Amino acid sequence: MSQKVYQGEEIEVYFDAEKCIHSGICVKGMPEVFDLKKRPWVNTSGTSADKITAHIDICPSGALTYKWHTRPADNEIEEE
Repeated sequence: MSQKVYQGEEIEVYFDAEKCIHSGICVKGMPEVFDLKKRPWVNTSGTSADKITAHIDICPSGALTYKWHTRPADNEIEEE
């Protein structure tokens, strides 16, 4: 498996190189977070976690995904 994890304070960003179709949407649309010239190339502190997750949601291949540390997933919210 070629998945890498990039830890952030609020989220973890996952990148699966095997799924990536190299559309460039990540680096062109949010270079303050996704910069191929830097190591690590994913900077989870580059902008707000909300903006990062919204941008990851438009990844056409699904190579980029995330997990919140500070928010429950929609399916984990308990009903009252």
